[in-house]
Amino acid sequence: MRCAPAPDSSGVAAVTGTPGVGTLLAWALRRVGAIATQGWVNPYLGVDGLDLLENGHPAQKALEAVIAMDDGRDLRQLGMVDAKGRTAVWTGQDCEQWAGHRTGEGWTVQGNMLSTAETVEACAEVVSGSTGLL
Repeated sequence: MRCAPAPDSSGVAAVTGTPGVGTLLAWALRRVGAIATQGWVNPYLGVDGLDLLENGHPAQKALEAVIAMDDGRDLRQLGMVDAKGRTAVWTGQDCEQWAGHRTGEGWTVQGNMLSTAETVEACAEVVSGSTGLL
């Protein structure tokens, strides 16, 4: 995910083999931030995370709060970027096959059920080298 330099723009992009998961995975509000909840998706991480961001919590505090309430957190991945470009990422220890994340100023990239880190590394390289919106 990449949050543009302008504080009123944010977004989420995902590639997945699970039909229809995009309606549960991607969460974004203008001037608030963007969230991607992956792994064994819990849409409440997106709903509750955006609520916390909207009420002024920075990305890391919002992520910590929603993960703490989720008994299935070890099966989840979560990436957040708030309107100020601060990031927070979680990859649970029980995510399937290769799972991990990369983060930079204003962006996060997560992946799971992969054979290697190559896909996440390639996505991170593209996002970190971009200017403005992708």
